[in-house]
Amino acid sequence: MQHQVSCECGYRAREEDEDILVKTVLTHVNDAHPDLVGEVTPEVVRGWVELVP
Repeated sequence: MQHQVSCECGYRAREEDEDILVKTVLTHVNDAHPDLVGEVTPEVVRGWVELVP
């Protein structure tokens, strides 16, 4: 199983390691959604994670 996060903007990230996925998504937020920086924490991202085959 892999961990996946899908953003409303169409961006999708998938990793086997949840910690790496969280860092990847936070980088995406910084780059694509600077207005959300500070609001989107690692804990928030973990709440978005889906397990996919």
